[in-house]
Amino acid sequence: MATPILVTFTAAEGKADAFVDILERALPHIQAEDGTPVWLASRSATDPSTFYLVDVFTSPEAQQAHMSGQAAKLILGEGSELLAQPPVVAPLSVIAVKNGELR
Repeated sequence: MATPILVTFTAAEGKADAFVDILERALPHIQAEDGTPVWLASRSATDPSTFYLVDVFTSPEAQQAHMSGQAAKLILGEGSELLAQPPVVAPLSVIAVKNGELR
């Protein structure tokens, strides 16, 4: 069963574009993670300092591996200096999905 989370980041004033760079640099690390089939990094269309990550993991073990991986180290390490507040992590429950492989 898929294990999805939503992470909300708020960049400090003047730091949003630098945070975009961090997310873009994290992508190759995510692509190397077999246990993370979905990773969507997005920016709010109405508040450009707000960012959302949707992560879907194949198992709780895959989530643990991701959270100790290079992308997380980059985003939560270097990226944390660019944030106005700590990220907010919300676990999600899948209700419906077009690609049934996520259930």
